[in-house]
Amino acid sequence: MITDPAYLARHFHDMNDDELLYRCSSGSLTELAQSIAIQELNTRGLKLTEHTDASDKTVHYESDFETVAQFLSPTDAHVVCSCLKAAGVPAFIADANHVQMNALLSIALGGVRVMVPVTRMTEAEEVIAAFNRGDFALPDDGIL
Repeated sequence: MITDPAYLARHFHDMNDDELLYRCSSGSLTELAQSIAIQELNTRGLKLTEHTDASDKTVHYESDFETVAQFLSPTDAHVVCSCLKAAGVPAFIADANHVQMNALLSIALGGVRVMVPVTRMTEAEEVIAAFNRGDFALPDDGIL
């Protein structure tokens, strides 16, 4: 934890306005750091507003994550993960870095996994089925 007021003043002075507003509203600063950051805000003529208050942002826990699909190629996994995210399903990739480092590990690890919350598994399976049917395919003529 940094307690040197001169260092904190320089640190907050070097931040851009958005980052400074975010830090001040995050609730993660010590009293000393918060007071110095507020002084920097006042120097710049900025004010904390309700919209920048980080306490308004609540994290919603859906459930544990489960594997919805596995691929030998990290690229295929990333494409499907992107389709899931575009459909509003939270998703992430597991083991892609291992497989990219050593392709022979792909089979040993069971491939690259696409993970989604257990509560969204049915929705994710529907999106993947649509992807496999070609519902997301682009036209061959190159015109979007």
